[in-house]
Amino acid sequence: MKLVRFGNLGAERPGILDPQGRIRDVSSLVSDWAGNTLDPSALKEISKVDLAAMPIVPPNVRLGPPVAMPGKIICIGLNYADHAAETGFEVPKEPLVFFKSPTAICGPNDPIKIPKTAKAVDWEVELAFVIGREVTHISESEALSAIAGYAVANDLTDREWQFNRGGQWSKAKSADTFCPLGPWLVTTDEALDLAGRRIWLKKNEVTRQDTELAQMV
Repeated sequence: MKLVRFGNLGAERPGILDPQGRIRDVSSLVSDWAGNTLDPSALKEISKVDLAAMPIVPPNVRLGPPVAMPGKIICIGLNYADHAAETGFEVPKEPLVFFKSPTAICGPNDPIKIPKTAKAVDWEVELAFVIGREVTHISESEALSAIAGYAVANDLTDREWQFNRGGQWSKAKSADTFCPLGPWLVTTDEALDLAGRRIWLKKNEVTRQDTELAQMV
């Protein structure tokens, strides 16, 4: 399934794309794509619903982030070999973990609000993993069973704040709208071949990043 949230900012409703690419309003089934509704077992039950019976959403509606505001956004730095090479950094031996504020999330087409004091705003395309249920001390072999799905994210950063203002990353990455997400969340049953796919980013129709997901380190 491809899960979406549509409508005005702060009043988004849950939807699912049908086989024709139209959004179906499923707010009669779930209140939002958040919490227990993202549990993989719950999504499996929702996938059995006849979408043809759900209302069609008018075209050109605003798309919000495909999931409601999460409790936290955990990020892994230098996780693409290509990006590590272009920045001149060595690939870290241990995951380089940092956080973005949940309030940084916005819709995939929402305008980016550049803070007045930002001097060097940069972009990075990322693959977002949305964890759908609470897990603790889970084994590596079981980890994928907790994932609700995948989405495209843009990890915006003010490099001035990141490198020249104390070296603390989260403040450089957590401004409002610094994490566009979506347009949809693809459930794991429809994304079984991630390593063979590409991820890219364009700015003003110019390709800035283009790499294989297999290059993740």
